[in-house]
Amino acid sequence: MKRRAFSLIELLVVISIVAVLTAMLLPALGRAKQAAKRSQCSSNLRQMGLAVALYLDEYGRYFPYFNDLGPDRLWYFGLETAYNANGAPGTQQIDLTKAKLFPYFRTVHGIEVCPSYDYTSKLWRQKFDEITAGYGLNFYLFTKRIAEITQPSRILCLADAAQINTFQLPASATNPMIEEWYYIDAPSKFVHFRHNGQANVLFCDGHVESRPMAPGTLDTRLPQMNIGRLNANPTDTSLFQ
Repeated sequence: MKRRAFSLIELLVVISIVAVLTAMLLPALGRAKQAAKRSQCSSNLRQMGLAVALYLDEYGRYFPYFNDLGPDRLWYFGLETAYNANGAPGTQQIDLTKAKLFPYFRTVHGIEVCPSYDYTSKLWRQKFDEITAGYGLNFYLFTKRIAEITQPSRILCLADAAQINTFQLPASATNPMIEEWYYIDAPSKFVHFRHNGQANVLFCDGHVESRPMAPGTLDTRLPQMNIGRLNANPTDTSLFQ
């Protein structure tokens, strides 16, 4: 029996249908991938929040940030050797296993790194000799005991964070770059809305929410990075203390 081959027109029609279906499916796949990253980020924050709670229970119930140790600086995310504020980017040594919170989650580049933070971007400025943390602690909690927080369900603990650097090479006023940042507060634009214009935030009671940027707070030095504030008014500290 003689088999009939596809004609050129039939082949072109099939290719066209496949192309249309692919074009229809790709945005959905992209959204699904972003949703998965946002979900993983939420899980990271919950685990980070648990680590903070364990730290508070063991160390005087003060929130961790950093301690100056002579030439070194001990952060909640690692031990920075011979602290140098003007050190060359990517050369400052840090030991992540010495982090204040490390004993409570014992991973490196795990829950402390948001999967939606783009470390491959040409606009990323590396602070240390390896990546550190994608989340920032609430600045107002650094000197507080947990017992002083009377409404933990409305006070932030951690959030997606980053900053725009224009003052340390290779960044400059004409070449702004994004870098990791380690705290959030009311007046500064440090919250990173990296999940399709939303930021994941952890509250002191342990629940996580996805929140939009407050109108008019976008850091216009690098607008495509979606860094701004959660609060429209820079003096409004209701989410922080």
